[in-house]
Amino acid sequence: MSERIYERFLLFMNAVDDDLLEEALAVPKHKRTVLWRSLATAAACLCVVLGVLFWQDRSPMAPESGVTAADLAGYGYELPLPADARNARYDLLPSSSEIPIAQVEFDRGGHAVTLRAWKTEQPQDIFYSETWTDQVDWNAGGATLALRSNAKTAQVSWYSGQIQWSVRSDMTPADLLDTVDSIFSTLGSQLSNAPEGAGDIHYNAFHLDGLAVGETTFTLDGVSCAYRIALTYETSSDFADISGVEEEFAHHAQAEVGWCPARLAWNDGGAGKVVWFDLVPGQLYSLSVDAGASQERLLDLAGQLFLPAQDEL
Repeated sequence: MSERIYERFLLFMNAVDDDLLEEALAVPKHKRTVLWRSLATAAACLCVVLGVLFWQDRSPMAPESGVTAADLAGYGYELPLPADARNARYDLLPSSSEIPIAQVEFDRGGHAVTLRAWKTEQPQDIFYSETWTDQVDWNAGGATLALRSNAKTAQVSWYSGQIQWSVRSDMTPADLLDTVDSIFSTLGSQLSNAPEGAGDIHYNAFHLDGLAVGETTFTLDGVSCAYRIALTYETSSDFADISGVEEEFAHHAQAEVGWCPARLAWNDGGAGKVVWFDLVPGQLYSLSVDAGASQERLLDLAGQLFLPAQDEL
């Protein structure tokens, strides 16, 4: 039995009411013959269900069985796809409520991707269980994201607007986050942040010195840049440097990015960095460049990138 068929079988079986099952089993002894006949009938029905599911998996129409984006819209779902997504296949999966889970499977960059959404009043796990070796949770784009990964699979989940979203693929975590970034853009939100005119934009998330860091890398006027954000509970004026840049610099200065205290370090026309701290939400920021640095240039670029957490939707 394929993983997809097993997953749908579990969803159907979990929909059986436990009280009904207990009532069916609590039959007087003199009715055992009827009970066994009932169980045999139930087993036959189960075989039929499994057979249908198996046939659906082998059918040329599988896995969508004719489900379209319009069918999903009938349940209030609009699944956003990256512009370069290919071969979209839609499905509606049973859930523990009357509202099904919406799903779209598509191809992107030579990888299979599955996106799911479920209208629910609280965050839920809407994929089959997996053993993860790395876990990162952080805030971005006005939502709390959870990245889970192992050697073969990566998954990103978030809960927003009473909808649980989750996307899974055999991509690397960084590539999957780029896909999620594209999904966020389609939803009208923002995961990565780069200035106008930037190119080669990529998003990533990782642990650094015990902090969950979200990072946008991009190129601007031929210069490689990295913009990072991390949440911290430490409110010291000697706030942490999350840039990851450790080289020696000829110049150092203190300034402000917006209303936030900032520290700068740079070599004229060379590499440089600026780190700053927004005390109210407890957000650390950093911007580093590999060329063209000056105090004015670093502060100008940091000002373009700084998106105060208080303004997030």
